Amino acid sequence: MPDDLSRQNELDILELRGEIKLLCQKIDTIKGNDLYHIQKSIDGLQRILWTVGVLVLSHLGVAIKTALWG
Repeated sequence: MPDDLSRQNELDILELRGEIKLLCQKIDTIKGNDLYHIQKSIDGLQRILWTVGVLVLSHLGVAIKTALWG
């Protein structure tokens, strides 16, 4: 009986180690590939936001100029 329990525990530990290795591999894939693409998308969005911000600020400047000097 104790031998069977010990053997079952060893098998469970081996299964858990395999799952941990698989999780580590998936984490490495996410860190190496997916995060790069996410960062690239965020950089593109930031560029668009800066462009829109500059356009809004310039329009605001024109509106203030027009309001003050006609």
